[in-house]
Amino acid sequence: MARHAVLLLSFPLLFTCSAVFAESSSGEQVLSFKICARQLIVVQGSIGQLEKRNLVIDTGAYPTVIDREVARRLGLNGHMEELDAVDRTVSSMAVRVPEIAVGPIHTTHLRSLVEDLSDVSRRAGVRIDALVGLDVLAHSSFRIDYDSRKIFFGHVDRMPSTIPFHLANAKLCVDLKAGSNTVRMLVDTGAEKVMLLASHVPWIAHSDRAQAFTNLGGSFVMQEVRLGTLLLGDTNLNSEPVYLSTRDMPIYSFDGFLATIQFRQVAFDFERDEFGWIARDDRRKHVHVASGAAEAPPYATGFIEEVPKPGNALAPKR
Repeated sequence: MARHAVLLLSFPLLFTCSAVFAESSSGEQVLSFKICARQLIVVQGSIGQLEKRNLVIDTGAYPTVIDREVARRLGLNGHMEELDAVDRTVSSMAVRVPEIAVGPIHTTHLRSLVEDLSDVSRRAGVRIDALVGLDVLAHSSFRIDYDSRKIFFGHVDRMPSTIPFHLANAKLCVDLKAGSNTVRMLVDTGAEKVMLLASHVPWIAHSDRAQAFTNLGGSFVMQEVRLGTLLLGDTNLNSEPVYLSTRDMPIYSFDGFLATIQFRQVAFDFERDEFGWIARDDRRKHVHVASGAAEAPPYATGFIEEVPKPGNALAPKR
């Protein structure tokens, strides 16, 4: 029985937003997004014949996960498999989705998992129809600009900070230096904080500070730890707290999850096999990568529906 990993750290927050999909002056395909639940990147796309679906861009999801109601409407049936949801295993149905379209990317006959995403929708404050992972996204290089709330698909100009990534089974990982040790981190656009797996880093001291999080598997508690250095290339990430798992975790091939929301921009370059980023500091003013793209015209509005308040989730094409 296959096992898969999905990380989704979400908190309640209400948003309404509009979608933009156009071509910039440089030939990039541009897709606008909104940040929901503090860190989730939500865009408009289609699943099968269902249009204007709310899709979370989640590089930590493997494989892509669609909502149970979407599967029902598409008449999809499959078989049960296991899904690793951070600190527990849940059963999920695997199906073949006829097509998923995100910006310029169109995948067909995609093997996906089916989960009830209603709790994710409630926590995010919007209807979530799918968590789109790298099995879809790796068909094109792309850059996420958190300041302009846009994703640029196509050729990626090299950013001021880059590091090689390792891609296996649609899991994209980079190496960080934690003190004198090296840790391999899954790059996760669906995570809010940097998280390390305690069993992989026994040399990190535990602490009494804890925080509760929620994902597909339910609620869990993580310890907040401080590291002297946590180096991603030339960037020290120790200004933000790092969280340590407190329960037994599934056996992963990586040591933790690297949240991308902490950067101004991130780039997934499948031509050079590089992960790039612009840190939230004054280095950004020396870079023209983000500011050079033309504003895209409005394409559609109102693609995210608010959830009523009670009573009132592949190898790249080259």
